[in-house]
Amino acid sequence: MKALNGLAYVVALVISAGEIARFWGDTRLFPMALDEGLVAAGLVYAAWRSRGGDGRLHLAAWGAFCGLTLVLLVETAGHQIHGPAKAAGPLYLAALSFMLIVAGWALWRALNLAEGETGRLDRIDGVEREPKDQ
Repeated sequence: MKALNGLAYVVALVISAGEIARFWGDTRLFPMALDEGLVAAGLVYAAWRSRGGDGRLHLAAWGAFCGLTLVLLVETAGHQIHGPAKAAGPLYLAALSFMLIVAGWALWRALNLAEGETGRLDRIDGVEREPKDQ
C-alpha cells in the first residue's frame, strides 16, 4: 500500500506541476487544467485516506487517471496520424504510453488490495460471493 500511496502522490504532483507550468500566466489555467487538477486531487485524496490499507479509493482515482491518460493518448495519436502533427508528438506519445502503463499497474494493484480486504468484492456490486481460495 505504501508504494501505491507514494506513486499516487508523485503522479499527482507531476501532472499538477505540468499543467501549472504549461498554463502559467495564462487566464485559461482554470478551465484548461481542470480535468488534470481533479484527477490529481482524487489521487491525493485516495493516498491520504488509504494509509490504513483501503484500496477501494485507489480504484476510483487510478481508474480516472487511466481514462484521462487514454483520452490524451488517443488525441495525440490522432494528431500525429491525421495532422496537424504536434512538434513534440512522438515524445508526448512515449510519455503518455508510459503513464498509461504505470496507471494500469496501479489499477491492477488497487484491485488486488480491494479484493484482499474482504476476501471478495461484495461491496462493489452488492452481490455476495464466496471468498477466493488463497
